[in-house]
Amino acid sequence: AGETVDDFEEAFAEYCGVKYAIAVNSGTSALHVALAATDIGPGDEVILPPYTFMATANAILHQNAVPIFADIDPKTYTLDPEALERTVSEKTKAVIPVHILGQPADMYGIVDVAKAHGLVVIEDCAQANGAEYKGVKMGGFGDLGCFSFYLNKNMTTGGEGGMIVTSNETLAKRARSIRNHCRPEVSPYPNVPAHNVYEAIGYNYRMIAVQAAMGLVQLRKLDKFNRVRIKNAAFLTSRIKEIEGIEPPYVRTDVKHVYWAYGARVDEEKLRADRDEFAKALLAEGVHAEGYTPIPVHLQKVIKEKVGYGKTRCPFECPWYGKPIEYREGSCPNAEKLGGEDLLLPVYPTLTSKDLEDVVKALNKVAEAMRSR
Repeated sequence: AGETVDDFEEAFAEYCGVKYAIAVNSGTSALHVALAATDIGPGDEVILPPYTFMATANAILHQNAVPIFADIDPKTYTLDPEALERTVSEKTKAVIPVHILGQPADMYGIVDVAKAHGLVVIEDCAQANGAEYKGVKMGGFGDLGCFSFYLNKNMTTGGEGGMIVTSNETLAKRARSIRNHCRPEVSPYPNVPAHNVYEAIGYNYRMIAVQAAMGLVQLRKLDKFNRVRIKNAAFLTSRIKEIEGIEPPYVRTDVKHVYWAYGARVDEEKLRADRDEFAKALLAEGVHAEGYTPIPVHLQKVIKEKVGYGKTRCPFECPWYGKPIEYREGSCPNAEKLGGEDLLLPVYPTLTSKDLEDVVKALNKVAEAMRSR
């Protein structure tokens, strides 16, 4: 069983162009282990964009660290390096850029800021299996990269699963230990086997052999899956350009966008309808489309009301942190605006040409009806 997981790790590391890969049971676990492996803890701030899945912030909270939000680039929907620079404080220890919807973040800009301030960089690649930035696979820029193999991702390991990648041997060893109750690879005691030794706080985040076996098969098909997604996205873009009131996603010229989802944008003024009304009308035509973050993460209850752990409300009111913090509307205007305009459309590989034509017909029909009111 362990050999199958090892084989998957080796294959995934080779695919990403890094030295090490550590398989875990989810993308959330991957982020948590990565933060733990880099000694992020109470009193530390970790910067992330608010246009992401809640797991990015939850992983920070799991380490009793404080999530700090920096705004996104309104064109790419990814973390803006200039906003990152403005957000860094004396307590900032790490940054988690998110390659959202399959489009890589501006890693050169982000890494430059991180180096200037001595920050750990943990890439959230959950939606970017196979994506590239300037010819380099995602996960190859940060200290660590974290992937998800959830059932709706570009590749899956049967429902859940994740992977951490790095070229840092020390971080790889720490991550392997943390995912397995912090057991060491080699016992420091002559008469006690390693599986009976526990050196720090660890977790049961291991991947099982069945998941790894599926992952090996899916990895061999990943580039093909992504080519179909890119082709489907190109078709939608060519047709959506002709529909007044809907904007196709902007794609940087120096990236390989793998379209976990196709993030179009609704112009409420031109359509005389907001995104939610438009999505509801699309559903009546048989097309499921929705916004990705109608409530950006920094305005979710657990963050805005600083729910935290127990009566102490750590990490927000942890004595190690020692300063007031407020999460408020208006602090990340680009992400907040996008949260009411984005419209995720299907581009997954199983769609037929007729399916895509039906999507475009529905978009045209609903847009025309809305504009003519």
